Amino acid sequence: MNARQKLHQIHLQEWTVRFADQKASGLTVRQWCEQNNLSFHTYNYWKHLLKEEVVDQTMPDIVPLSLSVLSDSGSLLETTTPNIRSIRSNNSNVQMQINGISIEIDSSVSEEFLCKLIRAVCHA
Repeated sequence: MNARQKLHQIHLQEWTVRFADQKASGLTVRQWCEQNNLSFHTYNYWKHLLKEEVVDQTMPDIVPLSLSVLSDSGSLLETTTPNIRSIRSNNSNVQMQINGISIEIDSSVSEEFLCKLIRAVCHA
Protein backbone atom coordinates (compact mmCIF):
# COMPACT_ATOMS: atom_id res chain seq x y z
CA MET A 1 0.00 0.00 0.00
CA ASN A 2 1.49 3.34 -1.02
CA ALA A 3 1.41 6.54 1.06
CA ARG A 4 -1.64 7.90 -0.77
CA GLN A 5 -3.62 4.71 -0.11
CA LYS A 6 -2.57 4.74 3.56
CA LEU A 7 -3.70 8.35 3.92
CA HIS A 8 -7.02 7.47 2.30
CA GLN A 9 -7.50 4.60 4.79
CA ILE A 10 -6.74 6.96 7.69
CA HIS A 11 -9.35 9.43 6.41
CA LEU A 12 -11.90 6.62 6.08
CA GLN A 13 -11.23 5.57 9.67
CA GLU A 14 -11.63 9.17 10.88
CA TRP A 15 -14.90 9.50 9.01
CA THR A 16 -16.17 6.19 10.39
CA VAL A 17 -15.80 7.70 13.87
CA ARG A 18 -17.55 10.89 12.71
CA PHE A 19 -20.47 8.93 11.24
CA ALA A 20 -20.90 7.06 14.51
CA ASP A 21 -20.71 10.35 16.43
CA GLN A 22 -23.40 11.90 14.22
CA LYS A 23 -25.67 8.91 14.66
CA ALA A 24 -25.22 8.91 18.44
CA SER A 25 -25.82 12.66 18.67
CA GLY A 26 -29.48 12.43 17.73
CA LEU A 27 -29.00 15.41 15.42
CA THR A 28 -29.82 15.42 11.74
CA VAL A 29 -26.84 15.23 9.43
CA ARG A 30 -27.18 18.92 8.54
CA GLN A 31 -27.39 19.95 12.20
CA TRP A 32 -24.42 17.80 13.13
CA CYS A 33 -22.37 19.17 10.22
CA GLU A 34 -23.13 22.76 11.22
CA GLN A 35 -22.23 22.02 14.84
CA ASN A 36 -18.94 20.42 13.77
CA ASN A 37 -18.03 23.00 11.10
CA LEU A 38 -18.23 20.50 8.27
CA SER A 39 -20.06 20.88 4.99
CA PHE A 40 -23.00 18.63 4.24
CA HIS A 41 -21.41 17.89 0.86
CA THR A 42 -18.15 16.73 2.48
CA TYR A 43 -20.06 14.49 4.89
CA ASN A 44 -21.95 12.84 2.03
CA TYR A 45 -18.79 12.54 -0.09
CA TRP A 46 -16.97 10.57 2.63
CA LYS A 47 -20.05 8.49 3.40
CA HIS A 48 -20.21 7.52 -0.28
CA LEU A 49 -16.49 6.60 -0.32
CA LEU A 50 -16.88 4.52 2.82
CA LYS A 51 -19.85 2.65 1.31
CA GLU A 52 -17.79 1.92 -1.82
CA GLU A 53 -14.95 0.62 0.34
CA VAL A 54 -17.31 -1.68 2.25
CA VAL A 55 -18.80 -3.00 -0.99
CA ASP A 56 -15.31 -3.63 -2.42
CA GLN A 57 -14.35 -5.58 0.68
CA THR A 58 -17.53 -7.65 0.87
CA MET A 59 -18.04 -8.50 -2.81
CA PRO A 60 -16.56 -11.78 -3.98
CA ASP A 61 -13.11 -11.68 -5.57
CA ILE A 62 -14.25 -13.75 -8.54
CA VAL A 63 -17.15 -12.35 -10.53
CA PRO A 64 -18.54 -14.29 -13.49
CA LEU A 65 -19.04 -12.06 -16.52
CA SER A 66 -21.41 -12.42 -19.43
CA LEU A 67 -20.20 -11.01 -22.72
CA SER A 68 -21.63 -10.69 -26.19
CA VAL A 69 -18.72 -10.57 -28.61
CA LEU A 70 -19.19 -8.14 -31.49
CA SER A 71 -17.07 -7.51 -34.55
CA ASP A 72 -15.75 -4.04 -35.37
CA SER A 73 -18.78 -3.57 -37.62
CA GLY A 74 -21.10 -4.39 -34.74
CA SER A 75 -22.30 -7.80 -35.92
CA LEU A 76 -22.43 -10.69 -33.47
CA LEU A 77 -19.43 -12.98 -33.95
CA GLU A 78 -20.30 -15.62 -31.42
CA THR A 79 -23.61 -16.67 -29.91
CA THR A 80 -22.07 -18.61 -27.03
CA THR A 81 -20.55 -16.76 -24.11
CA PRO A 82 -16.82 -17.40 -23.61
CA ASN A 83 -15.62 -18.58 -20.21
CA ILE A 84 -14.66 -15.28 -18.58
CA ARG A 85 -13.87 -14.55 -14.93
CA SER A 86 -12.80 -11.24 -13.45
CA ILE A 87 -10.71 -11.32 -10.31
CA ARG A 88 -10.35 -8.11 -8.34
CA SER A 89 -6.97 -7.65 -6.74
CA ASN A 90 -6.14 -5.34 -3.84
CA ASN A 91 -4.20 -2.82 -5.91
CA SER A 92 -7.18 -1.83 -8.12
CA ASN A 93 -5.98 -3.89 -11.07
CA VAL A 94 -8.26 -6.51 -12.58
CA GLN A 95 -7.13 -9.97 -13.56
CA MET A 96 -9.28 -11.62 -16.21
CA GLN A 97 -9.29 -15.25 -17.21
CA ILE A 98 -10.77 -15.77 -20.67
CA ASN A 99 -10.92 -19.28 -22.09
CA GLY A 100 -7.96 -20.29 -19.95
CA ILE A 101 -5.86 -17.18 -20.73
CA SER A 102 -5.01 -14.94 -17.77
CA ILE A 103 -4.64 -11.17 -18.32
CA GLU A 104 -3.96 -8.50 -15.70
CA ILE A 105 -5.38 -5.10 -16.60
CA ASP A 106 -4.89 -1.73 -14.95
CA SER A 107 -8.19 -0.21 -13.85
CA SER A 108 -7.50 2.92 -15.91
CA VAL A 109 -7.70 1.02 -19.24
CA SER A 110 -10.35 2.43 -21.56
CA GLU A 111 -13.53 0.48 -22.28
CA GLU A 112 -12.70 0.55 -25.99
CA PHE A 113 -9.30 -1.07 -25.45
CA LEU A 114 -10.78 -3.64 -23.08
CA CYS A 115 -13.45 -4.64 -25.63
CA LYS A 116 -10.82 -5.04 -28.36
CA LEU A 117 -8.63 -7.10 -26.03
CA ILE A 118 -11.47 -9.43 -25.05
CA ARG A 119 -12.52 -9.81 -28.70
CA ALA A 120 -8.96 -10.68 -29.71
CA VAL A 121 -8.48 -13.23 -26.95
CA CYS A 122 -11.87 -14.89 -27.58
CA HIS A 123 -11.03 -15.42 -31.25
CA ALA A 124 -7.32 -16.21 -30.98
